[in-house]
Amino acid sequence: MDRNGPKIKSTILHHLYEKQRQSPYYDNLCRPVSDLLPFIANGIRGVTTNPAIFERAISSSNAYDDQLRELVGAGKDIESAYWELVVKDIQDTCKLLEPIYNETDGEDGHVSLAVSPKLANDTKGTIEAAKWLHNMVGSPCVYMKIPATDESISSMKEVISLGISVNATLIFCLPKYEAVIDAYLDGLESCGMTDLSKVSSAAAFYISRVDVTLDKKLEQIGTTEALDLKGKGAVAQAVLAYQLYQKKFSGPRWERLENRGAKKQRLMWASTNVKNPSYPDTFYVNSLIGPDTVSYIGFLIFLP
Repeated sequence: MDRNGPKIKSTILHHLYEKQRQSPYYDNLCRPVSDLLPFIANGIRGVTTNPAIFERAISSSNAYDDQLRELVGAGKDIESAYWELVVKDIQDTCKLLEPIYNETDGEDGHVSLAVSPKLANDTKGTIEAAKWLHNMVGSPCVYMKIPATDESISSMKEVISLGISVNATLIFCLPKYEAVIDAYLDGLESCGMTDLSKVSSAAAFYISRVDVTLDKKLEQIGTTEALDLKGKGAVAQAVLAYQLYQKKFSGPRWERLENRGAKKQRLMWASTNVKNPSYPDTFYVNSLIGPDTVSYIGFLIFLP
């Protein structure tokens, strides 16, 4: 998918949510964040970000220059200045999405903010960073985006237990996904809050990158049977992930948490942009329409 993005009718995203119960989240952000308003009006129900998105936004726009000059003039180092720029964008985006958050009792209207990638293998550091960023943003709409490394999965339980909502990201396989679910359930069980309804989580399962790896291996095998499987592995694994979601969020353990107000950790289909130019732009988005899930969508152009 190129930067111009797929062209879709303006009614499609509303239909996706109202008829299919899938929430489309916009995987992009830049200043002014008011540019998001047409996307929200056309059915976007949340926003996800990552360091690459902010790097692109800050380096390709002069919209950050005034604040950056103020921060440098105040003696801020590069990392501190970066976080102040990012937190400002996240705060402003949370305000735009608050109506959706309130209308859905916190089901949608979230903005994901990633902890520093440098902390991916640092359990304690991830916990402290999530607490700090959550306090800096100061909005219930924010998700702390934490990668699904072994060390960071350990941190998710603690962060959830503190009542902080989490987007567990960079999930590529079923065992890792199950570990993320267990961390969420463990965190809810350890949470001292009587009402768990204000704590939520999403698990971002990555799609197209799986096929990039699998398709190369299938091409190396080269048989007709192998080549017929190209472009099918990622969606097949996603279907199994959804079945695991249904299994884990049912039964006595889940019912006890649900009675305390807990929300299910929703599956997010991430990396839905196609890497193979022979696939349609919406190949993965169309293949993964399902109830109670979230779909990352980026670089959209709406048609009348």
